[in-house]
Amino acid sequence: MSRKSGAHAKRGQKMKKSKKAVLITLIALVSVIALLLIAGGIYVKVMFGRMGDIEQFQGNGSNMSREIEPPDSDFSGVIVDDPVHINDAVDSVNSIEVQGNTKVITNILLVGVETDVGSRDDITNYSGRSDSMIILSIDKYHKTIKLISLLRDNYVAIPGYGYSKLNAAFTWGGFDLLAQTIEQNYRLKIDQFVAVNFKAFTMAVGAMGGVDIVLTDAEINEFRENNQKVPVKTNEEGLCHLDAEQTLYYSRIRHIGDDWGRTTRQRTVIQALMEKAKTAGIGTLNNVLYEVLPYISTNISEGEILGYVAGAPTYLSYEVSEKMLPERAECVAIDVSGVGQCVGMQDPTKTVLDLHHFIYG
Repeated sequence: MSRKSGAHAKRGQKMKKSKKAVLITLIALVSVIALLLIAGGIYVKVMFGRMGDIEQFQGNGSNMSREIEPPDSDFSGVIVDDPVHINDAVDSVNSIEVQGNTKVITNILLVGVETDVGSRDDITNYSGRSDSMIILSIDKYHKTIKLISLLRDNYVAIPGYGYSKLNAAFTWGGFDLLAQTIEQNYRLKIDQFVAVNFKAFTMAVGAMGGVDIVLTDAEINEFRENNQKVPVKTNEEGLCHLDAEQTLYYSRIRHIGDDWGRTTRQRTVIQALMEKAKTAGIGTLNNVLYEVLPYISTNISEGEILGYVAGAPTYLSYEVSEKMLPERAECVAIDVSGVGQCVGMQDPTKTVLDLHHFIYG
């Protein structure tokens, strides 16, 4: 693998790491936005109208969206006509059967889109890279919500474009091409998406009044050493109340535990925001929606959102579990000419099968 040298290269690498860290924070934001869409309450029709000004970026592909019946949160009983067959004996990714939504499982793709610095105030701009991607899987049978983060640097086959990083698909063809890429490489069919651009993170956290997170001394020192507003412990266990800017900085910390440590912090933020959403009043939730919805693009229809709203109390009570794809132990670093440093999967077939077992049980 090639290595850059010199102070200029190191500064460039630091800037790239910083950019990546910021974008990964969108995982937390988009996850909460999706749940807030579900929990929007009595004003959801008004709020949905605020999304109308955003032109959905679909790229050059066909519009793959279709009417999906939201899962029935009151489902119970034995599944008799909703089979999912996972054949562990296959010898290649292409031999794995493509899975999709079932009667009890609904998968939604959550996308954090990076736009150029000069256009980050343009709420209609969704033509950047999908540097944060997470599959939100609602399982009404096992009463769980699963969050599967897809590494943006995963080296994958992009239909019609050859091989590149996963995050390039959205740039080249919007949600349509990204969905095709996920289907081809992860054998998972995704029909619905929610996308958010760069600016919305602090707006959402601020509208919710910040979050409470337990910080280590090392994490607090990161604030102090980088001239940030230092969080104050509210008890001996290290619980701190973070405002919007502090939450953003916390989720950008990259010097403690490398990318996987940072991912753990993203999941901590997700859990903290979800807990805040569970206990927030309807006025707070609607205020968050009012502030953030102008920054969202989605192909989920108003009728579908209203269906999710009906199940909001149930969904927000579900147990939440998370997964990174691929996990650190499954990764291999590769350097591709013209693309840069990428992440490959040591055993793609096993990794994809593990993903299917995680989602479908």
